[in-house]
Amino acid sequence: MESLYISQQGCYVSLRQDCVVVKQGKTVLQEAQLSMLEQILVFGQSQLTTQLIRACLLRSIPIGYLSRMGRCYGRVLPVTSGYRSLTRQQYALSEEIRLAIARQIVVAKLKNSRVILQRQQRRQGNAELLGAITQLAQLVQQIAQA
Repeated sequence: MESLYISQQGCYVSLRQDCVVVKQGKTVLQEAQLSMLEQILVFGQSQLTTQLIRACLLRSIPIGYLSRMGRCYGRVLPVTSGYRSLTRQQYALSEEIRLAIARQIVVAKLKNSRVILQRQQRRQGNAELLGAITQLAQLVQQIAQA
């Protein structure tokens, strides 16, 4: 397995049958078999076709986008089966359990917001913040009936 590095600027990378073709203008710079690639790394300003990206995703070949100097902007990765499995498991939960989980999430968010406001209150001593802190505490108590 090998990595394909696209380091020249202004390249156009496409898919022709099972072959990755790297062009700059009308000049073909490189060709590589898609089945032999482990990853594709794009440095700087080059373009990949949608067909190539889709083929890479189907074969679980990650694509990394980097600056010319190597700073990573991000990666394109396929959705793994774990996400689908997790979604199926979440749908299989009963309504009571889903409601309990939703309550816990909302309570955690309200408590976190309250802590942030309490920190601001200590710094500023604002009366409006004190009212919001009290309201958040009341909302946390009301979640059990929601």
